[in-house]
Amino acid sequence: MKRIFLILMVWATAFADLSKQSLHEIGLKVWQNECRGTLDGLISWNENEEFPSLGIGHFIWYPENTPKKFTETFPSLVDFLVEKLKDTDKEIPSWIKSKKGFPWKTREEFLKEKRSKKMLQLRDLLAGTLELQISFLLERFKLAEAELAPHLSNTQKTYLEKLKRTEKGAYALIDYSHFKGTGLSDTERYRGEGWGLLQVLQMMPDDLSDEQLIQEFVTSGKKVLARRVKNAPIHRKEDQWLKGWSQRLETYLK
Repeated sequence: MKRIFLILMVWATAFADLSKQSLHEIGLKVWQNECRGTLDGLISWNENEEFPSLGIGHFIWYPENTPKKFTETFPSLVDFLVEKLKDTDKEIPSWIKSKKGFPWKTREEFLKEKRSKKMLQLRDLLAGTLELQISFLLERFKLAEAELAPHLSNTQKTYLEKLKRTEKGAYALIDYSHFKGTGLSDTERYRGEGWGLLQVLQMMPDDLSDEQLIQEFVTSGKKVLARRVKNAPIHRKEDQWLKGWSQRLETYLK
C-alpha cells in the first residue's frame, strides 16, 4: 500500500490542486463507469465488438491476428504491472506477460471458457491490482496530455489546465481520454472524423468563463459522440450505446 500512495503522490504533482484521495476516487469512478464497480465486470466481451475489455478501465486486448481498429491498451497495462510488481512476491502468469494476444478468438469461445484456469488467473491478477490500475489510468492521461499539446490552440490548452485544477474537471479529462482516447489515432476515425479528447476540446466555444467549462465540456462531448454514431458503419449498431455514453458524461457534472 505504501508503494501505491507513493505513485499517487507523484501524479498528484500533475494535478497540483487535488489530493491523493481525490485522484484515487476518480479511479474508482472510472471503475464504476466501465464495470459498475464489480469484480465480475473486470473481464467482459461486449456484443458486436472484436475484443474483450479487461480491468477497471476495460483495457482492450485483441485476439492474435485480429485487425486493430482501436488502440490496444491491455499490453501497456501488463508492462506497467510487471514493472511495479518486480520487487514483490506477486507473480504474473507467463501467458499474460507474453502478450501474444487474448487466448480466445471469439466471444463465443470466451463465454464457454469463463471458468477455465487461465480465465481465473486473469481475474485474480486484475482483482489483486486495482490500485495499480488506478495509477496506470493517471499515467495514461499524462502521456495523452503530452501527445495532445502540439495539436491544441492556446485557448484549448488554457481550458485543459483549468479543468485539471478542479475535481470535476480532472475526472472528466481522465475518464474521457481513457474512455474515447486522445483523438489523434488515424485508425480511430469514421469518415475522417475522430471522437477523442482532442475533438471535444476543439468543439468547445472560445471565451468561456471558468464556471462554464465543465458544462461546455459535457455538451461538446455529447456532440462529438453523436457525430461518431452518425458516421459509424451500420453493422456496428453504435446507436445502442449513445444513451449510456451521454449518461456517463453527465456524471462529470455531479
